[in-house]
Amino acid sequence: MSDASGSFAHVLRHAVERRGLALERVRDHLAARGVCVSVATLSYWQSGRSQPGRKASLAAIPHLEEVLGLDAGALLRTVPATRDRARRTPVRELDVLWPEPSRKGILGRLDTRWDADLDRVTLHDVLRIGADRRQAGLTVRQVMRARVDGPDRRVVMHSQDDTTVSLPAIRVVQGCELGRVEWSHEDGVVGAELVFFRPLRRGETVVVEYDLVSPVPGAADSEYVRRLRSPMREYLLEVEFHPDARPRSVVGFTEERRTPIELDPCHRGHLAHTDATPGTTGIRWTWAETSPGTSP
Repeated sequence: MSDASGSFAHVLRHAVERRGLALERVRDHLAARGVCVSVATLSYWQSGRSQPGRKASLAAIPHLEEVLGLDAGALLRTVPATRDRARRTPVRELDVLWPEPSRKGILGRLDTRWDADLDRVTLHDVLRIGADRRQAGLTVRQVMRARVDGPDRRVVMHSQDDTTVSLPAIRVVQGCELGRVEWSHEDGVVGAELVFFRPLRRGETVVVEYDLVSPVPGAADSEYVRRLRSPMREYLLEVEFHPDARPRSVVGFTEERRTPIELDPCHRGHLAHTDATPGTTGIRWTWAETSPGTSP
């Protein structure tokens, strides 16, 4: 065998040898746990002819580690999953995605060295609009996976067009601690480092959630835009409107298209992208001519 020491095939093959089990017995032990992996697949894995890549195969690895008496993660860490292969869609550089001097200035004062080494798996934004037609708050929840050993933070940045009001405060909900925060009040930009509880190992995931708590009054922007630097499995954006601030029209958009959005009975509209590619996307809305709280 010519596979490198420490590779998935190398670790698996030597673990099977130490355990003294035929591949048929390994298969049977996995089957007893409700995990279906054929003898042929196990043979391909330990010879290096193929590697687990599908979701079901990756889910079987922790069970395989237990059957072979390995420490948790000993095999999974060696799997060169999609994140280690060349991306089909290139990652946009930060200064391309954020060319504005104010944005570049914020990013330059924060630690962005791990940004390209953290893949966003899913990202979920929930924006809330109050009765005064102003932003009442934003919740962001994301799942990230490390492409290499070592990432210990992710930089996030939010901006608002309405610079007549104060910037929102960032409040961590789960998965991290708030690190350095930078503001540009005159440009309506706030950026922050979300510091994980420990550095991630290659292939490890982390779930991070935080709120942007708007001041009173909040920003009077009429759109929410998300700039995606790298591909991700799923992006979901929801905008919740107060019953007294139902907009006249709502449109979802990307760099290529515009799509009307119908609000549900709870006055929420959303857009969802699967296998999202880098670029700009978001939701914008328009108001009726009447002011909030008045009759048409």
